[in-house]
Amino acid sequence: MSTIFTLPTLSAALSILPSSLPFMAKVPAAKPTQPSNKFVAAAEAIAAGSVGDKYPILSTSPLSSEETTALAAELDAIRDEVMADLGAQDALYIRRVYATVAYSEIAGRLLLVVAALPKSKRMRLGLWLAGVTSLSLSKILNNMELGHNVMHGQYDWLQDNHLNSRQFDWDNMCPAPLWQHSHNYLHHTFTNIVGRDHDVGYHLVRITDEQPWQPHDRFNLLKIAFLAMGFEWAVAFHDVQISFQEYKQSDEFPTIMQQKSRSLLAKIARQVGKDYVALPLVSGLIGGRRGVTYNLSGNITANIARNIWTWAVIFCGHFTEQAHIYTHLDDHETRGDWYVRQMLGSSNITGSKLFHIMTGNLSHQIEHHLFPDLPANRYASIAPKVAAVCKKYNLSYNTGPFSTQLSQVIRRIHYFSQQTAAEKLASQQAKINKVAAEPAISNAVFNDALTLTAESASKESATASKSGFRFVSAQRKRFIKKLPPILAQTLAYI
Repeated sequence: MSTIFTLPTLSAALSILPSSLPFMAKVPAAKPTQPSNKFVAAAEAIAAGSVGDKYPILSTSPLSSEETTALAAELDAIRDEVMADLGAQDALYIRRVYATVAYSEIAGRLLLVVAALPKSKRMRLGLWLAGVTSLSLSKILNNMELGHNVMHGQYDWLQDNHLNSRQFDWDNMCPAPLWQHSHNYLHHTFTNIVGRDHDVGYHLVRITDEQPWQPHDRFNLLKIAFLAMGFEWAVAFHDVQISFQEYKQSDEFPTIMQQKSRSLLAKIARQVGKDYVALPLVSGLIGGRRGVTYNLSGNITANIARNIWTWAVIFCGHFTEQAHIYTHLDDHETRGDWYVRQMLGSSNITGSKLFHIMTGNLSHQIEHHLFPDLPANRYASIAPKVAAVCKKYNLSYNTGPFSTQLSQVIRRIHYFSQQTAAEKLASQQAKINKVAAEPAISNAVFNDALTLTAESASKESATASKSGFRFVSAQRKRFIKKLPPILAQTLAYI
């Protein structure tokens, strides 16, 4: 579990460095600078609550225990009513989606193959665009309405092996078990709790004051553009990054990381081999070099289209202007409190029936977070009832057009890419404590991942023959240390 430091705790931690690191004892103490008056005034205004909170933060449920108990009973009744009504129509719906995914993929693949054959450039371009459109449709439906919902267990009641959450795998770089741990368990249990829900910024962008500002946050809009285009890659490595923090105190840490890393790399190899090697080569046997180019470029374009669409829907469901962020998990949180947190931390998107299908019905993000195991095609029918419950208990039911929600997400990312006046003040006051701290912090991830203590080494050597875990060689360690932290964490344990 990643740790979110507040400025006071970080300053306290860094203040002990001179006594613990000998080389720092020689560094003379710098004279503290006097913060600008405008920074002080702004900080005092924020502390006094005179500055409007555009992006709400909560530490506990805004309702009383009696209200949350009553609210939970009403929402449970909505869920029970739908579950009792599930039947043939729901089965027919998801099987039609399954068939649409399969047939649109076949059509798209074939169109990309034949696109290289005509002599007319216009005809080739038309076939290529048709192939990319069909393949993009298949990949979007596969990931959103089919994969996401099936892997939530929404159709386990059908007892169909093709639609079973424990057997289904999607057309995506991320293995199903890794996604189910980071998403089904962590994200849906600890929704929008900073430090517990790792989907809050995906360890890449800052979207709340509760995440300390870093200099690289200035480039959040650029980072989010790369995140959107490569979203399946971020999702793929997400659980390995989380597990590195979550399990590193466990005796089973090396074995867990080895299993997850190997599973991830095997899935990446299959996906890359299919979309970027095997299918382009098959197309090349028919259309020559042009066939390889058309097929490869078509697959890349379809994957990017799916990634951008998926990113947009997910972020519009969680990081709009009024999506609430929680500072911590209430130790005494009840089911009613959990319901409230899901409603306040999620946002809906209005649109047509086709739009809702293309989003995997995650345009009804509030209903999905309340009932993640309820078939998503039912969310539209219960949305008015959920909205009525929110109104009854004076809770916001955040919904709006796609363009509005997306623009709010972009504005939020831009807003938190900049330092506030209070953060600038804190930065000035903490300036003296930053001497030589950056190198120590930046190397911490490698020390955790690649340095084995004598105690852990003796434990791992006893189980090495059973788990297959191998210690990192000196040469491999030097190579891995040059990689980004997420790749280092993955490759250190394969």
